[in-house]
Amino acid sequence: MQTIETERLILRAWTPDDAPGMFAYAKSPLVGPAAGWEPHKTVADSEAYLKLAIEENETWAVTQKTDGRILGGIGLHTTRVDTVRELGYVLHPDFWGKGIMTEAAKAVIDFGFRTLLLDAIIIRRNANNARSGRVIAKCGFRYDGTLRRNTRRADGSLSDDCAYSMTREEWEQGPQESRAYSFVQNRACEYFPCHKTNDPEHFNCLFCYCPLYRMKDCGGNPSYLPNGIKDCSNCTVPHFCYDHVVNKLMERTDV
Repeated sequence: MQTIETERLILRAWTPDDAPGMFAYAKSPLVGPAAGWEPHKTVADSEAYLKLAIEENETWAVTQKTDGRILGGIGLHTTRVDTVRELGYVLHPDFWGKGIMTEAAKAVIDFGFRTLLLDAIIIRRNANNARSGRVIAKCGFRYDGTLRRNTRRADGSLSDDCAYSMTREEWEQGPQESRAYSFVQNRACEYFPCHKTNDPEHFNCLFCYCPLYRMKDCGGNPSYLPNGIKDCSNCTVPHFCYDHVVNKLMERTDV
């Protein structure tokens, strides 16, 4: 694997010595189940998985540039079409909400189109994994649809997958996320203030800063206060359907 360097990260090939670092995040019940696999119970589980990862040579270890700590993994996996890869990633919970995976994913996407000369990159996520949905939106993927009962989870249940893609032409045009959207803080929201910062990388959701707020036909269910202010307190669209927000935003011509 070609090493990729970003502002805060170094993405490098896995080595057999990385098993303890992988186990540090793979043992978390917050990580594996969200991706459809059981948490690793011992370092031996990580060693076995790591052996396969090295043989396949499709994933990078995501490491912290300052100290080399393994934060997670990211890969471009082969599909039935040789010029189309599927992006996948996993991150230690201690580093969620810091923009780490968005930074890594954007670098890997650029590598895929610029170095591997891919025609498209696809990605899927569990329909309930909104955190991954935010990374996907920030990277500029387009929502293609929901694959119902597409994945059997570790507990045996079936789950829906949301599917996204990015073509070479879309990558060349630049991601939708880079556009200058107008965000509006909605103090009428029952969850306010759930955002600890004005930095979009640390938004917990799109609700208080919903880019659809100024749209009359936003697709949600807002009401209006006596003073005429739009009240989105009862709207569940941003909290439970990020795809709607992103797709509706793409319809706009004024951003």
